[in-house]
Amino acid sequence: MGTITLKHASKGNQREWKTQEYHGKQIHVCTARRVNQNDELPGHGQQWDFKVRITENGAGPTAHECASAESDPGSFYSTQAVTEDLGFTKGRELVEGM
Repeated sequence: MGTITLKHASKGNQREWKTQEYHGKQIHVCTARRVNQNDELPGHGQQWDFKVRITENGAGPTAHECASAESDPGSFYSTQAVTEDLGFTKGRELVEGM
């Protein structure tokens, strides 16, 4: 299984972490277009990936994480919105498993 890398961008084009509070933890999700698209995956459009980090409530996305996960490089996520929703779903699963 591969891993994704979210490239550091210039200050005006930084990746944005979106945050939700859930059961006393914060779920942080960052999405990005897949740099190396997998042509063997079924689907059309752009391919997206996500990273999810779980932190203590109020800690922010760069704080020490309680848990983290990345999207499956073998799956096709066609839009940023779908990818973000799946990231938060994965985040809720991580929190519930703690």
